Amino acid sequence: MVTIRFLDHGYIQYDISLLGKRFRESSGLPETPANIKKVKAKIKTMNAQIALGKFEYREFFPDSKKCAKFEQLKREKHASSCLPFFDNYAKAWFDRMSHQWKNTYQESVEGILRLYLLPFFGNILLSDITLGLVQEFRTKLCELTNPDGSKRLTNKRINIICVPLISILYAASEEFDMPYPLERLKPLKEEKSDPKPLNQEEVFRFLEVVPDEWRDYYIVRFYTGMRSCEVHGLLRECVDFEHGRIMIRHNWVRKELTDVKTPKSRRDIKMTPTVRAALERAVKAMPEDVDFVFTNDKGKPLLTHQVSKKIWYPTLKKAGLEPRRPYQTRHTAAVLHLAAHENPLFVSRLLGHSGTRMLYDVYAPFIHNALDNDGSAFEAMMQARMSNNASNHNNTPADVSITQPSNSNEV
Repeated sequence: MVTIRFLDHGYIQYDISLLGKRFRESSGLPETPANIKKVKAKIKTMNAQIALGKFEYREFFPDSKKCAKFEQLKREKHASSCLPFFDNYAKAWFDRMSHQWKNTYQESVEGILRLYLLPFFGNILLSDITLGLVQEFRTKLCELTNPDGSKRLTNKRINIICVPLISILYAASEEFDMPYPLERLKPLKEEKSDPKPLNQEEVFRFLEVVPDEWRDYYIVRFYTGMRSCEVHGLLRECVDFEHGRIMIRHNWVRKELTDVKTPKSRRDIKMTPTVRAALERAVKAMPEDVDFVFTNDKGKPLLTHQVSKKIWYPTLKKAGLEPRRPYQTRHTAAVLHLAAHENPLFVSRLLGHSGTRMLYDVYAPFIHNALDNDGSAFEAMMQARMSNNASNHNNTPADVSITQPSNSNEV
């Protein structure tokens, strides 16, 4: 039951009795006729939800520290419920599904559960999780900010966080024959990729100042567009000098060698003379008992964050270049290959893309004259044909008649 209270300092308070406990929440509104009317309307809704047994504390007071207390009391009251609470079911679901996943994905899902899903949904019955509650959860994620005020999570990251939640609720709906609540949940619109590729002159500036022992590593990255995990997972046996190809078969992720993620990522890259020379030097520099082509000074596989911190960002600064993510070596390779008029299908296969669409959607604006001259060659061709037709028409004698060929066999 919820009632209204008026405090001595002139503000309105909610007085709530639930599950044998008393909760008080401030409305934050001064005592005026308009505010009293607004609070009474909210109280009416709350009491209706309580009467139906559907009241959720966080729905009305999402930022209250008492939400956890209410949910714990509700959990104790429904201890014998036939439907489990979210945290228990989520843990059982994870144990049931994790054998199908790579270790890296297991760690990713475990992190999402621990950091985001269990703190918010843990003490809620599966049957009480509604579309509105999930939308509220997403809103809170959208509102998280960094110390500088920037948005902490991108829409793409939030959509990824929601994937295990969707899977858990769908599995529960099948298992317990309960309504699936997220039928009408649409993913957040994801921000467009904003690549910052280096141009040709910037690549050479970078290679001129990078430490000598890292030059071949970055030549391979700038010339082939290989991902960090692909370069770091490149084994000697996958460098085929006899046939001039690099066989992309493995990723090095979180200190684990795994197979490539998708069938398109499994590919062969043809060595150019520059790449071949760089790889020959790299392989020759490694002891014979080391399996990987590129390693740290201890002969161990490279870790992306260490290479970024110790080599990539300092070299950009030394070269006087704008900071950008190491992934930009891949974008740079794509742009420079297209600028050199390589076949887009070849570039797509070089990068391990499933098609050429991304090349046009993402990289075209960075290629000189790629947009400004669109249609100019077509226009020139058509204008030339129109001029030729006009010239022929003007030179046709007036008494020349054009007849249709006869149906006879005469020649």
